[in-house]
Amino acid sequence: MSKTVVQNVLFYDHNWSHIARLVQKFANLALESGIHVILLSDKKPSQINGNLEILNIYDVPQKKTLVNLQKELRYSLNKALITERAFYDYSSFRQSQCYSRLSEEQIAKNVMPYVNALDYVIRERADLIIDWCPDNFLSSVAQMIAANYKKPCTVFLPHYWWKDGALIIDRMDLTSTVIDKNYDLFYRNPDLLDKEHLANIFSKKQTLFYFKQSKMYKLRDRLQLIINRQKSYQPVSFRNWIVRRTSTALSSALIRACIPSLEQVPQDEPFVIYPLHISPEAAILGTAPELADQFGLIKNISMNLPYGVKLYIKQHPCEHLGLGLDYDFYRRLITLPNVRIFNKKANLDNMLDHPSFLAIVILTGTAAIDAALKRKPVFMFGRSYFSVADCFMKPSSFHEFFTQLSLVMHGKFRFNDRSLNAIIGALDKSVVRADIDLLAYDNPTDMASQLPFIWLSYVESRKQMESGA
Repeated sequence: MSKTVVQNVLFYDHNWSHIARLVQKFANLALESGIHVILLSDKKPSQINGNLEILNIYDVPQKKTLVNLQKELRYSLNKALITERAFYDYSSFRQSQCYSRLSEEQIAKNVMPYVNALDYVIRERADLIIDWCPDNFLSSVAQMIAANYKKPCTVFLPHYWWKDGALIIDRMDLTSTVIDKNYDLFYRNPDLLDKEHLANIFSKKQTLFYFKQSKMYKLRDRLQLIINRQKSYQPVSFRNWIVRRTSTALSSALIRACIPSLEQVPQDEPFVIYPLHISPEAAILGTAPELADQFGLIKNISMNLPYGVKLYIKQHPCEHLGLGLDYDFYRRLITLPNVRIFNKKANLDNMLDHPSFLAIVILTGTAAIDAALKRKPVFMFGRSYFSVADCFMKPSSFHEFFTQLSLVMHGKFRFNDRSLNAIIGALDKSVVRADIDLLAYDNPTDMASQLPFIWLSYVESRKQMESGA
């Protein structure tokens, strides 16, 4: 990571129309800090207004092919593209789930100016890249290029437990060097922890993101998004939109009618829980894209359970039934003889506390922390910002998973309290805070309006730290 004192902070425009306004707000806040803000855009003309410079991607003096760019990068451009739902669907493998209907050649032609612009500006101009939600190819490519040139790239993740700040994510796999460093600090020095303070924070989740559908995006925002996409690398396919909505409704009806699901745990049946992720989900595609097809993982877990142990598949409480995980997904699940499906009404806390519960198996979700706070066995197959902690079991193979689960069954599991305390202390210490209240907003647009204050707090603290280094 570069030790240069931050002067030039780079953002890039997304199809969400509010990004440019948030960057302008940040530039105004950072004016007295001597920060030069660069916004890379495919829509706005190149211009300079005070400390804000807008650079149109087509004004960048670099026109390399993707093949030539790939030769200079240490990471796969294919892997960077899979997070873009406009192109592929690596979660359910249905073309109708994609927003656009582009061939491989069209995709390459559309993304090439963006990859060139990011490669040039990150290499030549940026001291720090501040990223948005990593759910598209722009974020994936930017983080890949930043890592290639050893430039810091930071994502700020508002989360359940803090209303005045966000976690720092600064690696390509959505993990954090800051959290890792603080975890190591608290693991070596447990006396530094304020356990009463941490218990109060993690005693309940403050659900920041369960907005009502009607409050997610206004009609004006949705229309603007469609217009922006038609002008960018991911034009909307109205054919796919119609097919997607039709197939979702059909799958939802078939799942309700034909797929048996439970709400209460049967008695005297040892079980392992796998909480389904919403699909498609950026958290999986960003951290464990090879495992984005959840059926493949579930199948392998199922076949490696000790005989007599059941695998309980718990639906996500916010799953849009029939959308990403369609009827065919559930139909294949019920062919697995030791699998039981639990609907979204099933209470995860009650399942974790059941006397027949053995362990929870997860990719990246915070259900791992929920279970760990109860001192329950947690198996992690993916990466997450908290997966550095040794209180989670991280099997390197499915045979190792079987062996570790067998030890749990025979009462030989010992929970690592020291590690749990260290990771929750590290999470709290790693939050970038500002004078804001994220809980005061009931929609993502208004909540996002507070992000520039978090960005400024981070940049100023980083400038102070590096100036004094």
